[in-house]
Amino acid sequence: MTQDRPPEEAFAALADPTRRQIVEFLAERGPQRISDVADRFPATRQTITRHLDILGEAGITRTERRGRERLTELRADAFAPIQRWLSHYGRFWGDALQDLKQAVERGERE
Repeated sequence: MTQDRPPEEAFAALADPTRRQIVEFLAERGPQRISDVADRFPATRQTITRHLDILGEAGITRTERRGRERLTELRADAFAPIQRWLSHYGRFWGDALQDLKQAVERGERE
């Protein structure tokens, strides 16, 4: 289950710009045949397949066979480990945004 994975796996997989572009492509287009993903990028099909394998191993994508085709899609919970990690730092943003809101409101009253 992706939610139980450490965020380092997702961060490592997303560190590569081609893999981030693949994720963006799948987010925009939904499930895609591996050949369609490979056609979108200047790398070889073998290289794109390896990128997809890395994304799959990190729990970001899933690939399944449908007939003769292999379709790859983003997992619904793909970013849960990252969101969980970031949630620890949300209080810092929440406090800063609350302070900003109060400062703006004070300025409007003056």
